[in-house]
Amino acid sequence: MRFSLQDIKKQVHRRGNTLSVSMHFLHPGELRGEIERLVSYHEQLLGHPQRDFSIEDARACIGDYRLAHCLINTLSAWYSWQQCEWQKAVYQIGNDILERFQEAKITSPVHLRLALFNFVNEHYEGFLDAQTRTAALEEFAEMYCGKDQQGVHSLPVADLEYLLALDSDEEAVLVRDTPHPPGADEVASLYNQWVFEAALFNASDVHFAIDCSAFIKMQDSGNNKTMTGVGAVIKRLCYLSRKLGVYYDLAYESDSLAGQTPPSILHLTLYGPQEMTGAPQQYGLRLARLSRILLGYSTPTHPRRPGLASPSTLPTTIDPRRGGSGEDEGVGRLRRPVPASPNNLPTAAILQAEATVHFLQRSYRFVIDAKLLNLLPSPSETNPIETQPTSSDEQALHQQVREVSQPYQVASSIYDSSIEQAFAEAFHSLANSDGADGWQLEREPEPLLLANPSTETTSAISHGIFIPDFALTRDDLRIYVEILGYWTPTYRERKIAKLQLLKDRNDLVLAIPREAREAFASISNDFPIVTYNDQLSATEILKVLRSHYDDLAGRLAQIDVNEVRKRIESASLLPERACYSLLHCYRRSELIQAAECVIGEGIAYTPGIGFYQIDSLEHLRSSFVEWLGEEEGKKLGDSLREGESSVGEVGDKSSGNSLSLAWVLHESRSRWPILATCEDATIEVLISLWPEVHISRNSIFEATISLLDGEKTTLPQVETPPKKSARTQRTTAKKRIIRETNQADLWN
Repeated sequence: MRFSLQDIKKQVHRRGNTLSVSMHFLHPGELRGEIERLVSYHEQLLGHPQRDFSIEDARACIGDYRLAHCLINTLSAWYSWQQCEWQKAVYQIGNDILERFQEAKITSPVHLRLALFNFVNEHYEGFLDAQTRTAALEEFAEMYCGKDQQGVHSLPVADLEYLLALDSDEEAVLVRDTPHPPGADEVASLYNQWVFEAALFNASDVHFAIDCSAFIKMQDSGNNKTMTGVGAVIKRLCYLSRKLGVYYDLAYESDSLAGQTPPSILHLTLYGPQEMTGAPQQYGLRLARLSRILLGYSTPTHPRRPGLASPSTLPTTIDPRRGGSGEDEGVGRLRRPVPASPNNLPTAAILQAEATVHFLQRSYRFVIDAKLLNLLPSPSETNPIETQPTSSDEQALHQQVREVSQPYQVASSIYDSSIEQAFAEAFHSLANSDGADGWQLEREPEPLLLANPSTETTSAISHGIFIPDFALTRDDLRIYVEILGYWTPTYRERKIAKLQLLKDRNDLVLAIPREAREAFASISNDFPIVTYNDQLSATEILKVLRSHYDDLAGRLAQIDVNEVRKRIESASLLPERACYSLLHCYRRSELIQAAECVIGEGIAYTPGIGFYQIDSLEHLRSSFVEWLGEEEGKKLGDSLREGESSVGEVGDKSSGNSLSLAWVLHESRSRWPILATCEDATIEVLISLWPEVHISRNSIFEATISLLDGEKTTLPQVETPPKKSARTQRTTAKKRIIRETNQADLWN
């Protein structure tokens, strides 16, 4: 049984003309001993009738009157009063009383009272005084149950009076609906939830300030999955609002609208339909249910058995349609997914929240901060029960809530179409191979607000929303992508009408089916267009982004040449992968162009390697060749000592003295610090440029490396992007092939 706002311990504050109310929530560890004593009191009375339950003793366990009243009602989630079964109670009396009552067609306390009523009317003219009452009851019991062999009444008067009142509240016994008694933390957590919802039951509106960027920060961008923005929550909100009959307003922060960066603070206001008559909080129950679904905190997980009442003897059930809290009928199994679902509004994304609460014909400001939200239960903390709807209207709303509150599936069904899913998978394949130009894909980003055509487009008042399918983010750029379908004429007309209100934006790209180009011809000149047949190409989207949103000139202007050169001089060798972020580049062609601003003064750049100091690399080359020769000599000496080589094999340096390339790469990192942060591919490209070294791949499983005979040459000091010279050097090294010994030569 829920408690009303009037029963909750609270404080009222006045600041100017604004009244604020703060509820008393239980923090971790607060009243732990008192709650445990209250639970123990309930455990002691299990199986006892309600007349043995003392509300004063229960209140004494807590001490505070209001807190005790609310906590006793909270325990109704675990304990309830259950009526004794007629057959079980009569059977325990014995003496074949049950069979005799069945013969008389008395099968319930109601039938027994009716039989007594008829008996008194027939024999005592409808009235029994105190003097004749006992004798009349004995006569009534003897008439239906008789006497035993000793002449004693089979049904004593005390048992008859017990059976007459068997279905009364005083005779109901206390039972526990769960296998184990609740803990103090569980009770406190559920108490906090009911206090929070009691305030929302009396609210006329609820306001949230949402940080849109928090949705991306909370998700792991390196898990090769499409991240989901606030648009998923807003899209679900639209559906829930229609089902529950709740209105909502969306508006971005005015400062964000004036800036160049995408707006990050979204204001969401939930409110009920405003009517001329009725209390302002008459839709508070719907607001509380919608807020619960959006926030995703724990809700009923243990179904209540029908016909059970609360252990509290205080009748505080209030009709929520009249402004009270009432019971939370029909909320259903609405549990927050673990981990937090992207379709819920996480606490980390809520910058500020408040509700307008009405109490005793006054309105109060109820602040919902992060500390309060953290006190709400999670699915693993509570074991509350599910109450059942009583009226037909509540049953209909109960069914709607159960339908709309189910969390989205996280498989392919999270996409609106297979085209979106295929595009997201293709884009991530490009991103994994560094082919997405640094763009980060996000599904269902923040909504774009549609302003009324008669008002200014910068107005903060929303007359509709448009949630794009995807958003692509890179640095300060944020481009939205909408994949249009052919579908029905009504769909196309509605989509075109919304896009007409967004034609002044320069950050929206449209993907249109080829067969629908004529249908969307009216907006084809207002947006960058990508056409597709059955599948949207991610490379085509990237081409449009390069042609319409290329900011290479601005990124090159941000390069601090002196700082970059200092970093190269400090590291001696800067791998190519580290050069991308340092030079604000996303493609190798951009990196080559940016390298022209840095090379010179003893610094060179080679594609596949990166920036390096020419002197340091020449010293590395000399020491590497010397070390490689020593290792080949050691291997040759070991082979001769073991007697495993022949005369022909000794002269074959390409096979007998060759070293494993994987082993050489591993040893190179530990021997030369300049190569410690380089990848295998970078070191291999660097080694392949040295003509003294030959890399052989006679097997697909393992490559080998060896020194070539001949005079040593110096490493060409290239200070401009030597793309062609690098190919020439690699080609020259490959052409220098030593003729290997064949089988015929061995026999000759």
